[in-house]
Amino acid sequence: MRYIRLIASLSFILLITVLFYLTYNTFVLNDRQYQITEKNLLSGLYTGKIKNDNIYPGGSKILSRYLYQQKEQLEAHYAKSSSADNEYAHLVLKRLFSELRAANPMDSIFSGIKKKYQLKPELEYLLTVNSIKISRDDHPVFLFDQNKHYSFLPDKYQSSRGYILGGNLKSPLAQNLISGLTVTSTDGVRSFEVGFSFHADKNDRNWQIFKATVPAFVLALLASLSVLLIYYITYRNWIRVKRLAEMKTDFVDSITHEFHTPIATIMVANKSLQNDRVLADADKVKSLSNVIFRQSRRLELLFGQVLDIARLDHVTLEKSHEMLNELVEEIVDDYRLKAEVEDVRIYLSTIPGDVKVSLNRFWFTTMLFNIFDNAVKYNDKPEKLINVEMVQHKGEVLLRISDNGVGMDREMVTYIFEKFYRVQRKELDHIPGLGLGLYYAQQCVRAHGWKMEVKSEVNTGTEFSIFIS
Repeated sequence: MRYIRLIASLSFILLITVLFYLTYNTFVLNDRQYQITEKNLLSGLYTGKIKNDNIYPGGSKILSRYLYQQKEQLEAHYAKSSSADNEYAHLVLKRLFSELRAANPMDSIFSGIKKKYQLKPELEYLLTVNSIKISRDDHPVFLFDQNKHYSFLPDKYQSSRGYILGGNLKSPLAQNLISGLTVTSTDGVRSFEVGFSFHADKNDRNWQIFKATVPAFVLALLASLSVLLIYYITYRNWIRVKRLAEMKTDFVDSITHEFHTPIATIMVANKSLQNDRVLADADKVKSLSNVIFRQSRRLELLFGQVLDIARLDHVTLEKSHEMLNELVEEIVDDYRLKAEVEDVRIYLSTIPGDVKVSLNRFWFTTMLFNIFDNAVKYNDKPEKLINVEMVQHKGEVLLRISDNGVGMDREMVTYIFEKFYRVQRKELDHIPGLGLGLYYAQQCVRAHGWKMEVKSEVNTGTEFSIFIS
């Protein structure tokens, strides 16, 4: 059983893992394909705008003025300080970025593209410079690196993607990169390199992708819950069938024992009657005859109990109107006579003024006798007490039967009304029975349309509450 549960659990976990892995792949696919048409459109348009330019239309002139035309000064300050990181280079870079930002025409260009091609108004862009490098003999004379922080430049324009020249896109990613270019040139002595990127996307990109993935996620979740439900129902039914098989085995063992005892007694008595000496003694013959009668009667009762259960699901109750106080008093008086030899005390409290109830007298009597029998059988006290009380309760009659027996724990209470169930406690194994008495009592309650509740405490006792309407 342990291995079956382990295999089933591992299979369920594997299935859930596969389902959510496929959902994750759906998210990744949506992420890759998100706004692919707009991305391709913008890539073509942006590339066309800067076909003979850098960064944006007019950008090459600004770059030339600050880099190409000042290459000698930058080189001189590099030679003087032996570093590309010098005050003059800082000043040039600061002025270059300031003018690039001020002259940026991409706000109007991007707005015009959105309007012309009817793109979503939520679409934003981001234009950044990633790197600038002037080298001579493989030595950097002037350098800007997006991965470095520059204290002389405004922090709000420095990002991991480079220096921001324009746009309001908050999350530049590889997935929303429209164009990333690095332009190189040379004057024969020095090499010039400028890298820049153009991103475009919605600021709520992840939310939009998540919404597109929700149907797949919901289906995966429903599939997982369905499998879990099927697994639970199957496991519960398997446990129920297993328990039923065990109870039937116990039933066969119990009924074998119950039938074996009177049969063996009858056989012994019959064998004794075959003895001539015994036959000659009238008193012995009478005694043995009484033994055979009692044991035959016991067999009859056992057969009757089993047959009653077999017929219980198909019987139609024939009800009559009975005075409840009077009927319960009769049943209690009859049981007192039956239980006199077992030192059982039964206390009865009736309703002030009698109440007429529609019920089947035989079934009602048998139900109470079965509950009384359990109260006596499962009781190890020197004096066995049964308290029967009737009270008016919300338009119904509450019939409460309590005892001072061995009691039951919560798990036992859950199963006591199941067919063939017997309490699994070593100290109670010697008690005879078929596990049908309380099942019969519960079926009687249901057949009448009543309700029954049970409260029990180990070593204290049990209380049955029957709500008669």
